[in-house]
Amino acid sequence: MSLRNWLKGAGLGATLAMSVPAFADDVPLYHDKAFWADQFQAVGDAAKEKTGVRIVQTPYAPPEQYKAFIQSKIASGSAPDFFTWWTGKTFKELVGTGAIAPLDDVWEQMIASGRYEKATQDLFKVDGKTYAVPLSVARWVVLYNKKIFADNGLSEPKSWDDLTAAAAKLKGAGITPFDATVQEGWRGFIWFEELMIRTDPKAYQGLNDGSVPYDGPAVQKVFQLWSDLYAKGYFTDPRSNEEAQDFARGKAAMYLIGEWAEGIVENAGLKADSGFGAFIMPNVDPKLPSSVIVEAGPIVVSTAGKQKKDVMTALNFWTSVDGANVWAKASGNYMGNVKASPPNPIVAKITADMKANNTLAMERWWEAVPPDLQGELVAELNGFLVNPTMENAKAIMGRMQSLNADYWASKK
Repeated sequence: MSLRNWLKGAGLGATLAMSVPAFADDVPLYHDKAFWADQFQAVGDAAKEKTGVRIVQTPYAPPEQYKAFIQSKIASGSAPDFFTWWTGKTFKELVGTGAIAPLDDVWEQMIASGRYEKATQDLFKVDGKTYAVPLSVARWVVLYNKKIFADNGLSEPKSWDDLTAAAAKLKGAGITPFDATVQEGWRGFIWFEELMIRTDPKAYQGLNDGSVPYDGPAVQKVFQLWSDLYAKGYFTDPRSNEEAQDFARGKAAMYLIGEWAEGIVENAGLKADSGFGAFIMPNVDPKLPSSVIVEAGPIVVSTAGKQKKDVMTALNFWTSVDGANVWAKASGNYMGNVKASPPNPIVAKITADMKANNTLAMERWWEAVPPDLQGELVAELNGFLVNPTMENAKAIMGRMQSLNADYWASKK
């Protein structure tokens, strides 16, 4: 995509209100994750105490408006010094603007100190150069309420049959098995991507490069499976705006989400390990290899920001053991710092499970899909959650494929 096209939506974010740091040694960190406002600021305050430079969290929402804001700043030649983004195609497009600084020299120190592994660095590379440090390295797993499972004689499912048997037993006991909503407008893809990798991971990858249609047999199979689960009453009301809190309150027994949500669940009153556990969802097709969706969240620095001592002090504190420990304690997030303490026993357990099963990492749909298609496609998937019939699914698949086909035709 050309720089001109990437900046097409720039004006949309120009009218958003901005937080201005109060002091010269404050470094604003721009992000679209208001649900972590207090957690970001905990790290920012710790940075002030340790280094004299305070990181000031500065939130925008929803993600599309945030993206437009960043685009507008880059278009005007004043990219923010320090901000969060996404990996995948939208990350490559951001790097392509020339506004983002390479951080290979920073990573040399991060790896030489033993704090990070090269495999983590590779998540943030474009054309051989590294352009970000980790905000988080989150696996997408199923959280489950330990008390509800114990009360109903259930253990962690090891197969798809185990999972569906557990769902049936829970529903029979008057308990909704799964928590899933369209909160914040972006979550519709979560079960779609999960069922795709559990049934046909090659087709999932093909969706994201245009070689597999959204109305083909692989996708039809997923929508049929998904619709059947809804027909059995296995999901919560999709219109809730308190998804993580609903899980913590016991409104559902299981919650498919990124590990980054564990801190939100804990803050809502259900504690990791004692209150909830986690497992990687089993494959529908047992012959498939173990896999899990991985979301690597990047923090980037502008080319101008890299020249500023305070900005680099803030960045280096973020990636330090002290910074990682504060972030882990405040948010429940793992950022790949192997010398820091695990955020909670759940993160350590999933890491061990992945190692034992040689689990493959799969890129999240949001990062893998072409950015020009993100908003419209996820809106269609949200439409399925609020009307999860196969009749609606067929119409949705047709519209998604029309958008998909037009996009890829424009690239020829």
